[in-house]
Amino acid sequence: MWRARENGHLAVIVTGRSRSHIEEPILDIGFDGMIGGNGAYIELDNKVIKDETIQVEDVKRIVDYLNQHHLEYYIEANDGLYGSLNFKVRGVEALRQYGMKDPGVMEIYPAMTFPKCLYVENVTKINYILESYQDYLDFKESFPEFKDLTWGGKGEKAIFGDCALKHIDKQEAIKELIDYLKIDQEDIIAFGDAKVDIPMFDFAGISVCVGNGREEAKKHATYVTKPVSEDGIEYALKHFEII
Repeated sequence: MWRARENGHLAVIVTGRSRSHIEEPILDIGFDGMIGGNGAYIELDNKVIKDETIQVEDVKRIVDYLNQHHLEYYIEANDGLYGSLNFKVRGVEALRQYGMKDPGVMEIYPAMTFPKCLYVENVTKINYILESYQDYLDFKESFPEFKDLTWGGKGEKAIFGDCALKHIDKQEAIKELIDYLKIDQEDIIAFGDAKVDIPMFDFAGISVCVGNGREEAKKHATYVTKPVSEDGIEYALKHFEII
């Protein structure tokens, strides 16, 4: 990525993860900024441009609901990652379904803590393990004012539900960032692999789906590169003469 930056390009992470959930090895690759929480948080050159979070009163309602329905969950905040008391145990099977071999929750989420009270601030997203798809449908009916989605592993199987601010998405956050930078939409190159990346693909001047990405996402991409395991991102950067 440093070669692209040396050539005058800005490199920005765009992810569903909150600020606290982006590990240092990823940041150490070298980026100019990030869009986190699927668009709730924008940072550029270590300056926070946008930081929208779920109100604490709403966090309390959601936490109480999940506890009452015996659903294990974790909360993504920009200053921390917080798990329900039994998430460390129940999360192992959920992560195995996701496709990870012998997953340990603390290996996957090293920054996670397990406080007794989860009425925390600065929350961008709440994720909960689905015991059945009905859990998602019931949650969605109970909290229609939020953006309620599911996510998972191969084929985007519904393993987790998540809850975030309804108006937040990656496309809108990218638009806010380029307006801030005063650069053209046509100059944006977006990389992704999943259904959630489609609005971003439709907005960018050039969109690249990695070869191991979802078929639905590939249909919206300008270019399909090699899989990540075959250095697909580098291959695409060379294809478009970014490096």
